[in-house]
Amino acid sequence: MTLHLIRIGIHVRALASFAVARRLSDDDFGYALHAALTARFGDAAPRPFRFLPDHESGPHLLGYVEDRAAFDDAAALPPADAAVDAVFGGEPGLRTMPETWREGARYGFEVRVRPVVRFGKSVRAARNDRAGGWLQGAGEIDAHTAARERAELAGGDPDTVDREAVYIHWLAKRLADAATLDHTDLRHFRRTRTLRNTHRSEGRRTQRVEGPDALIGGTLTIADPAAFATLLAKGIGRHSAFGYGMLLLAPPARG
Repeated sequence: MTLHLIRIGIHVRALASFAVARRLSDDDFGYALHAALTARFGDAAPRPFRFLPDHESGPHLLGYVEDRAAFDDAAALPPADAAVDAVFGGEPGLRTMPETWREGARYGFEVRVRPVVRFGKSVRAARNDRAGGWLQGAGEIDAHTAARERAELAGGDPDTVDREAVYIHWLAKRLADAATLDHTDLRHFRRTRTLRNTHRSEGRRTQRVEGPDALIGGTLTIADPAAFATLLAKGIGRHSAFGYGMLLLAPPARG
């Protein structure tokens, strides 16, 4: 199915009000946008998506949609919730992505990711945030923190572990056979507290978890067109429903 790039204007004040009213406030509006998109467009909501609150053209959201007809049908329905409808501004803009991708084609790219790795209950799961980087109850740890711990256990100096190199390696593994990285750099990094659902014995809960928030860009080369198409539609990493993992493409920089 052909992928479509969606652009939707976002009213930040309305989004903030929606987040507060629904108790969905976090550092990046990721969960609130996920909830608003689902409420407005249902299963046809764009995913993955990227929120650009400070863009020179105004705050907006970019996302990928596979089923254009389902999205159009959902957008045409009258809004059931005025608070949700107030979040989105104007008619969505759509652009059709290529139906096929060419092996060996090069593209500039940028992707916002949450570079975490999973850990099992048997792998030092009792450590907490004082050790740096555990996401409480989520079974995830910052990939950089994990690399520092591996270096320490091997008798090395954890302070020599480079964050940028760790995150780029994390990204390269998730591109797998779909594409190779030609030139890559870590453009921005911070730590954010976000809302996530947890599934425990006492039932489903929403809680705040803290973790890495990285913007990585550069140039890539497509290795497997079919796998690359799947990667675009799925997103990179485990948090693609909340504003991470959307691979934005552009012509490669000259020179």
